[in-house]
Amino acid sequence: MKKIGIFLILLVLASAAAAFPKYTTRENALRLAKVIDKGLFKSHRIASAFVKNRTPEEYYLQVILDDGSSHSWQMDRIYMWALTDQLLLPNNRVLVFPSDESTEFHVLDKIAFYRRVLKAKAFVKTYDDHDLLSGKTLKFAIRRFRLIQPNDEDLFTTDDMGNRYRYVIEFKNGSREVLSYLSAYQLMHNGAFIEDPEPTDLILERAFQVRKMIATPKKQEDEIRNIWSFGVELEFDKPIPLTQDVFPFQVVEETMRHPDTGERETRFFIHVMFPNSEKVQEIQEIRTLEYLQHVNVVTDIAHQNRVYLRAQINPDVFELPPYVQITNRRSVKVNFFIVTDQSMIKRPEFVEAQMAEVEMHPALREMPRDTEYDKYYMEAVDQIRSVQGHHSLSLKIETYLKSIELLNQAAGHAINDRQIAQALQQRDVLHDVLPKMIMENTQQQLMRTDITPDRAVLLEQIEEAEDITTNREYLKQLRVLKNALMQ
Repeated sequence: MKKIGIFLILLVLASAAAAFPKYTTRENALRLAKVIDKGLFKSHRIASAFVKNRTPEEYYLQVILDDGSSHSWQMDRIYMWALTDQLLLPNNRVLVFPSDESTEFHVLDKIAFYRRVLKAKAFVKTYDDHDLLSGKTLKFAIRRFRLIQPNDEDLFTTDDMGNRYRYVIEFKNGSREVLSYLSAYQLMHNGAFIEDPEPTDLILERAFQVRKMIATPKKQEDEIRNIWSFGVELEFDKPIPLTQDVFPFQVVEETMRHPDTGERETRFFIHVMFPNSEKVQEIQEIRTLEYLQHVNVVTDIAHQNRVYLRAQINPDVFELPPYVQITNRRSVKVNFFIVTDQSMIKRPEFVEAQMAEVEMHPALREMPRDTEYDKYYMEAVDQIRSVQGHHSLSLKIETYLKSIELLNQAAGHAINDRQIAQALQQRDVLHDVLPKMIMENTQQQLMRTDITPDRAVLLEQIEEAEDITTNREYLKQLRVLKNALMQ
């Protein structure tokens, strides 16, 4: 078994070397020869290094060591020696290769790095592509910096490229960042270490502690689309100064055994992530909440200082993305949505999470109003929002008719397909709900005995409804009401 393990390790190393280019450009080779001159190779000093070529485009190094021996060094060998500490540069510097498929290299000056990191008070963490927080940045207060000791090497091995981890930065919230020479170089040159934070910088120190989970009642958010919301509010030990965009979510598919039958079945769960947070006490589960089941707060075992709001979900019912609100009472609310009008949920603006910012229900954020399109579109949205939940049908009808005109104006100023589709789809939503609303209002007005209805206004509204609806049943009812108004 031990021989098999050694063979596998050798096979991995051989594969890495085989994947790395053997030759480089003339300019890169000249720069590398200058960098490694007077460095150490294993136990020997490099007396001199110069460039040789195999073809006009393929260059490598010829190296003379202090024992007088001469060696031809191809790039794949130099790459592996740098990874395994067999090749060291003078003045406490090291070679780093950003890619295992390119011969481009950088030089980490370890002394300059130590001086930078030891003075730093905060660290800017930028999350990579494989993280739910991909592309986001958070700033953490640094507790201490240390080098990985020989007895730590089993805990901190290498990254995917084979770069050994060398350093640990510990943060005041209890988490840490483990660095290789390559990541140390990249972070130092990307401004990740802050020596003097600005007064406006949000520097995270202690992790937020979850204290309680509370279900929030269902309420109507948008009566035009018949959108309802319900949710969960997590209470913490202190106010949450973060922004909505650092609370991402994902839907995961899990295969589990049924507790009674033992048969395997597929279930779906939604995870809403809370960064810089920890669960220090047991949180009572909510067994059922609308279309969610087994709502829990769980610790993320793969990442430090993260918890998830986790719930089993029916993906066929889950049509709109959840929306996170940071309150002013040390809590965060996660809102989920129910759409009962099934014709609405298939529209692209509901299905695509990246378009959430232009939605009409008030839980979602506003657009800027820089362009003529933005001005008309958001004025229409504002008008529609202003009468949401209002009891006066007459006021709603008047407002919605004005909003249709504004949306037509917005469509006329659109500069791309997305904008024009957005404006026209919103207009079509109003076209769908207005005829029925106009009929109900007309019937109510004709039945009232305490006022005299303004028949001219009602007739104008009926004609508007006839223009915008294609529903044959609606058209019959509108003709009946029109005849009644004209008597």
